[in-house]
Amino acid sequence: MPALLGVAAGAALVLIAVLVTYLGRLGRVRGPVLEEVRRSMRGGVIEHLRGRGPQARGRMGQLEVTVDLYRDTARPSQSPMWRVLAIGPVAIERPIEARVGRWQGWIDPWMQLGGTLSVPATVGPEFTVHSEHPTTLEHPVVMALRRQGPSLGAGALHARPDLMRAEVRFSTRLDDNRPLFAYLHAMSEISEIRPARHARGAATSSPRPRRLNIVPHETE
Repeated sequence: MPALLGVAAGAALVLIAVLVTYLGRLGRVRGPVLEEVRRSMRGGVIEHLRGRGPQARGRMGQLEVTVDLYRDTARPSQSPMWRVLAIGPVAIERPIEARVGRWQGWIDPWMQLGGTLSVPATVGPEFTVHSEHPTTLEHPVVMALRRQGPSLGAGALHARPDLMRAEVRFSTRLDDNRPLFAYLHAMSEISEIRPARHARGAATSSPRPRRLNIVPHETE
């Protein structure tokens, strides 16, 4: 019995050490990324909410944007993930949801009941678009995501006329969180699109990856 207790205690110590190391890496990445998000927005601020941790908030285009790190207990393999809420006018008529990189789960589960459009990989990844009504490659959401090219990574984007939401993969490697900024850039672009542009075809030129100035620094 004492031997078993010793093994259990040793395993618990190892587990605690791994957890502390992971949480330390998470904090060292979350801080710099949120700071870069803050700098990319007008009037950007970092807020610390009890029970939720820090979040970046500010304006991008016509949108009031909030970005935080979120853990979904129903999807432990994808948690934690970056979560974006953008409130403001969106130049689309009906809800639509795009899922990139075999993203699991739905921001709006009702979207899985609609039609599916597969968007082929060009200079960026392949993704699927889901909507209650037929969608084409000329849809503003599709065009904005494709223009992000190789900067786009695994995640999901949901848009409706009054807001947009996004979920983006988090990584403990600082540079691997660049896709978050690709989604933010696409959301800002979608909000600025005028209805007259909806009829235009998708861009034929290869989009240029967006360079981001994420500088690691110590966080508390």
